[in-house]
Amino acid sequence: MPQDPSVESASAPILSGPNKLKLAVFGVNDDRGLVMTTAPGPPEATWEQSIRLAREAERLGFEAIIPLARWLGYGGTNNLGSRCFETFTWAAGLAAITSRIQVFATFHVPTVHPVMAAKMVSTIDHISGGRFGLNIVAGWQPEEIAMFGSPQREHDERYEVSDEWAELVKRLWTEPGSFDFAGRFFDAPGALSEPKPLQKPYPVIMSAGISPAGREFASKHADLVFAAIVDPAQTANTVAEIKRLALERYGRTLHVFGRGHITCRDTEEQAREAYRYFILEHGDREAGENVLRMLMAHSQTIDYSSAEMQALVEAVIRGYFAHPITGSAEQVAAALVELSQAGLDGVALTWNDYEEGLAQYETVLLPRLVEAGLRAPLSEP
Repeated sequence: MPQDPSVESASAPILSGPNKLKLAVFGVNDDRGLVMTTAPGPPEATWEQSIRLAREAERLGFEAIIPLARWLGYGGTNNLGSRCFETFTWAAGLAAITSRIQVFATFHVPTVHPVMAAKMVSTIDHISGGRFGLNIVAGWQPEEIAMFGSPQREHDERYEVSDEWAELVKRLWTEPGSFDFAGRFFDAPGALSEPKPLQKPYPVIMSAGISPAGREFASKHADLVFAAIVDPAQTANTVAEIKRLALERYGRTLHVFGRGHITCRDTEEQAREAYRYFILEHGDREAGENVLRMLMAHSQTIDYSSAEMQALVEAVIRGYFAHPITGSAEQVAAALVELSQAGLDGVALTWNDYEEGLAQYETVLLPRLVEAGLRAPLSEP
């Protein structure tokens, strides 16, 4: 049997390296990314575009590229979200044509058995040379989960399932021989998975849960977790609490990422006009309302005409509640500095037009982030 090389997962690009504020591109595999707008612009969920954006993000020094996992669309004008590449096979393809950027797959726990996932993850980790990451989502859209013949469990029970899922998959990645597993939710008699991942003890794990149950799961199993950004002061408190929980309860260091949606123009006025065009004028409000309806399924009535609900619909359209970063290059850079000062280790970014956003990053944002000490200058591979 060949002797495989090993890579410490702690040295993964998204967890280490010279950049104080790590950056990821989010949602390239989905039509229009995470932005529910009917205005034209990439990404458009073509393989050629995925390759182009991944290579450009890698050239620009982004630490990671993270996909969105969707099986059904959101309805509305264009049924956005319905054209979405499956993320494990998508990640395997990108892993083969990149060399430095961390490539993630995102999946919903009820859709993949841990025995299957263990071998898929290990395979992609070998393809990438130890650069793969797994974004674990407990599963929130009932119609999608139903497609797999699985029940949509209550919120906290989903994380109990996820906890057992993670326990089994980690054993498959680390135990040298076969073993029997009999849990509440999964059975795996004679379980074995070879080859093991290159990353030790196992590949980088990301989690998106922001509820108490989600944070508990992340503290126990993940290397990094997303946190909701409201304002810098509240973000600082949230980040500190998340990291404290992981350290005190499990003795683990947990990295915390936010999500940001950038609209950058020469002036603040121009940026706000662009935001208005993409998000307010061409935002698919019906799709946004449909998402809120799923998230608030237990609410008796939802008054979409209220100012509060209108703001929530706008936040969904903007990219699933991504923090709006709108303004001139100076203002956008300053906002990223502020998020770093609040304790965030990184930000996963979306744009109204991803290709335009990456070009702007190189020409007007990166120099300012280098000057602020958040990013290192670009270097040739």
